[in-house]
Amino acid sequence: MVADGEEMEIKRIIEILDEKGEVSLETWKAISVKNNRDGTVDILYRNLHLGSDDDPVFLWIYANVVNDGDEDVRVLERITFKREDLAWILRYVPAKKGGK
Repeated sequence: MVADGEEMEIKRIIEILDEKGEVSLETWKAISVKNNRDGTVDILYRNLHLGSDDDPVFLWIYANVVNDGDEDVRVLERITFKREDLAWILRYVPAKKGGK
């Protein structure tokens, strides 16, 4: 149990997502986690079965961490992608001008 105002440990967040059936740790390995100030987390997973070392398959999860006395993590968004998908998307995202 997490007390109000306390942050849940990253390892526990990943375990909860596995327990809820949101992300199977038999298929996906968490490789990076970013805590956001608004109580959400971004988690990047790599598929253990699909893709290769040269062409891996990733899963990005954006989730809300609920700290109201009960442990809960709610997936808000999920995207499965490959490196080539990022290159395609970035072609259409304008670069910052003047370092702003």
